[in-house]
Amino acid sequence: MITWNEELKKRLKTGSIKNVVLFGDDLKRPGIPYVVIKPMSGGDRKLYQIFVHNKVGTRDLLEEYILYELPNLLKEPLEVDGEKETIRSTGAWMGPYIDEGDNTLAMSRDYYIPLVV
Repeated sequence: MITWNEELKKRLKTGSIKNVVLFGDDLKRPGIPYVVIKPMSGGDRKLYQIFVHNKVGTRDLLEEYILYELPNLLKEPLEVDGEKETIRSTGAWMGPYIDEGDNTLAMSRDYYIPLVV
C-alpha cells in the first residue's frame, strides 16, 4: 500500500531534481542537488517541510525551484488508494541558508494536506 509520503516523493522525482528522499530514511545524504521531504504532524493537517539543497552559489536555482517549480509540481492532486488530495502551500518559505551538515545552500517551503477529523 502506497502512502501520502511515498506519493509525494514520487511526484517530486518527476521534477528537475531527481534525488528526493524522505527525512530519516537514510543517514547518508544523496548526491547534490537533492530534495528532502520532512513529514510532521499538525493537528487537522499533515504538514510537510520540503527542503532543496545545492552547491553554494546557486541561489537563483534554489529560488526557481522553491518559488516556481515546486508549486507547479504540486498543482495537481496526489492520489492514494483512490483518494485524491491537493497539497497546499502554507505560504511560508525560508532561505537561502547554509546547511552545516554538508555545507550546501538550502531553502525550504511548507505544505500541508488537510485531514478529515
